[in-house]
Amino acid sequence: MSNFSRRQILGMLGASLALPTLVMAQDAAPIRIGVMLPLSGNGSIEGNQVFKGVQLAVAEANAAGGVLGRKIELAVEDDESNTAKGATAVRKLVEREKVPFIVGTYASAVVVAAMKVAKELKVPMLSGGSTSHVATDNNTPGDPWFFRAFADSKGQGYDTAMAIVEKFNGKKVAILHDTTSYGQDLAKQTITVVEGAGGKIVANESFNIGDQDFSSILTRIRTLKPDVVYIAGWAADGATIVRQAASVGLRTQFVGSGSMLSDDFIKLAGPASEGFAVATAYEISTPNQVGREFGERFVKAYGYEPGMLNTLGYFHTAVGLEALRRVGKPDGEAIQKMLMSGMKDFKIGLGPEGTTAAFDEKGSVDYPYFIAVIKNGKRVLN
Repeated sequence: MSNFSRRQILGMLGASLALPTLVMAQDAAPIRIGVMLPLSGNGSIEGNQVFKGVQLAVAEANAAGGVLGRKIELAVEDDESNTAKGATAVRKLVEREKVPFIVGTYASAVVVAAMKVAKELKVPMLSGGSTSHVATDNNTPGDPWFFRAFADSKGQGYDTAMAIVEKFNGKKVAILHDTTSYGQDLAKQTITVVEGAGGKIVANESFNIGDQDFSSILTRIRTLKPDVVYIAGWAADGATIVRQAASVGLRTQFVGSGSMLSDDFIKLAGPASEGFAVATAYEISTPNQVGREFGERFVKAYGYEPGMLNTLGYFHTAVGLEALRRVGKPDGEAIQKMLMSGMKDFKIGLGPEGTTAAFDEKGSVDYPYFIAVIKNGKRVLN
């Protein structure tokens, strides 16, 4: 005779019938993805631009029913462009928030520190705007844990330098760069290309992020009469430099690095931004159809045209979400393998028409950049 009462048997039966419902409810719980960016302090202009793109990608995914039938939520960490905080943020996002991938970050030095932790914890990172080749060079070939769907600082520097030489006839070039690996990489590449084309570097000056007074350097550069002044650094510093250049009477062609092609830069620099040129992977008038369609949706969502950093945030998030969908589960190792070899058919709106997330063995995607110029307060492809 059974040792279970009728009530116990009914209770057990009820529990067994409820179990599939419980499992389904757990499976339907939101999937949290990680975001690590400088949302305050140095780099916050750039970080918040990237974040706008991330938010739009997630909003669109959720409006379409989520991923794997589950809503996507963001777990966000502000690394303040600080290497120690970046490494801590990765550990928190993975161990506490259980994210299967992270979008971040902007400052390359922070990426280098953070990606070591990401690799240890087996969760891939997708660039939040970091350009320095040092990041992808630190990947193990064939086993990258940091992915960047645009050219590194060497590629960006080369395309910028070629524009200086060919589009702007730069035979005498002055360079101002910040002391980050990003700024130094761009300066070195520009020097190599300009001198290789027979040009001359008449000045090569470094500055610290956040410096406020460039008047003496710019006055000295004015006496050298350069054809082009190239600024390699972050948007706020670039805006300060071009404003002060106008004040000291330095009037020539200014060319800058990627973060300086944005409405934030135009607002900070004011009329001094007119004619400023930048090598970029994106502008809303891009020949890339995926990029143009993204631009239309961004304008509808935010009321202004996206810049390159908005676009980088959007498409790195979109690539991560698509990899998640393809592997069928929020598993960092599986997503990393998918990013390495399974995304070659996934089109992105960066670069020329037909560009896909075809990451190479070091986790990078390379293609030629466009040159955009600020005209009448608007960014246009040259």
